[in-house]
Amino acid sequence: MADDMAEEQRHYQDPIQAQLGERVTNLGRRQTDLEAEMRSGFRNIEQSFASFTNETRSSIAALGTSISERSRPQWQALGVMVSVIVVLGGLVYWPIRESTNI
Repeated sequence: MADDMAEEQRHYQDPIQAQLGERVTNLGRRQTDLEAEMRSGFRNIEQSFASFTNETRSSIAALGTSISERSRPQWQALGVMVSVIVVLGGLVYWPIRESTNI
């Protein structure tokens, strides 16, 4: 409102001064608008960066959990492997035992 009152009180001597006064007023308004847009833009960037950071943290935590689960021994696979080795050992030992029993 102070700007409106200041504009009403301005009296210019000639049209050139009036044009310059109008330009100065418009530049002031543009600067104010630009400041608001910049603040809004930086707020959006800050929010996007915070969101990206949180997503990255959760992804890294999930990756750490996945890696720790993979590094655990696979007991089922080890059990199958031991069973196969025992069966193969029995198949190899059986002919030797039969030949020594005669």
